[in-house]
Amino acid sequence: MNLKNKAMKKIAFKVIKPFLPFIIIIVGLFFAICTIIDAIFIQEVQTDSSMLPVAEAQLKEKCIQKAETLNTCHNYRDGELTNYLLDLDSREIDKEVQWSHLYAIMAFHNMANNTKIDEKLLNEVAESFESTFIYEQSTVQIETTTIDENGNSTTTTTQETAYLLVESDSIIGHYKYNYEEKTIENGNKKTTGKVFVGEELQGQKYERLREYLIEKLHVRKSDIETNIEIVIQAANGYYEGKENTNWLTGNSSSSTIIIGGAGLVSTDMFTWPIPGYTKVTSPFGMRTHPITGAYKLHSGTDIRCTNAEQILWQWQTEQL
Repeated sequence: MNLKNKAMKKIAFKVIKPFLPFIIIIVGLFFAICTIIDAIFIQEVQTDSSMLPVAEAQLKEKCIQKAETLNTCHNYRDGELTNYLLDLDSREIDKEVQWSHLYAIMAFHNMANNTKIDEKLLNEVAESFESTFIYEQSTVQIETTTIDENGNSTTTTTQETAYLLVESDSIIGHYKYNYEEKTIENGNKKTTGKVFVGEELQGQKYERLREYLIEKLHVRKSDIETNIEIVIQAANGYYEGKENTNWLTGNSSSSTIIIGGAGLVSTDMFTWPIPGYTKVTSPFGMRTHPITGAYKLHSGTDIRCTNAEQILWQWQTEQL
């Protein structure tokens, strides 16, 4: 019987062997497509609230409205208060507070102190993250030369008024923007005006977030950089720090998820909770829930284990 089975396997292998490269390619393409679809789905959930439960969709909308208010409530145009974002090249976009920043910070409050994530907490968080954008008026001079059918040239000059971002202070950091007066020629058009040449960070990046985490959530200064990374990556939709198991095993010089008060504290004394099993199937961070489909912060780390009951029993026995 065994000989017959071996012979059948050999025959099957010979039949399949020529097609193996194609099978491998198809499987690879399948996983690549699944990864792309998953990424698109996550991005879709970030922008499409219809995939969220009603309560979460409502809270997300409140976060969006609050972020818009925070980005327009303290801006200045030539020294005058304005409620608009005015930069000619929209340089505010990568400096604005996002709704997901507010949501991620609220999730940390929830983990640290079991604070309910609601509009009250949103308002409390928002008090610390008003953005300031300062603009100055700039004049752009455009000279256009036209040549008529007789070869005579005529130059007309027009001026346009624009506003340039010269300073910003937000959750991202405090920045100043530098410009130079330049003339650019393009065919029959000559444009003279201020051209952006670079930005300078004043102080530390995420300085306001740093102060908030230390003051409100009692994060230790020695662990602040890692926690800032978690907030920002969670707001972006995922967490990509160092090897995700380092903070659990204590092998990393900088611990992860360290929040004082009634929440999570030192990780330096932690040991790997499941000996022999090291596959992290779902790390800490924002994700689409595999069962409910809700896009929210996953406040734990899932480890694949094929014999959980035996390991749990062994752990309980060792504690006795």
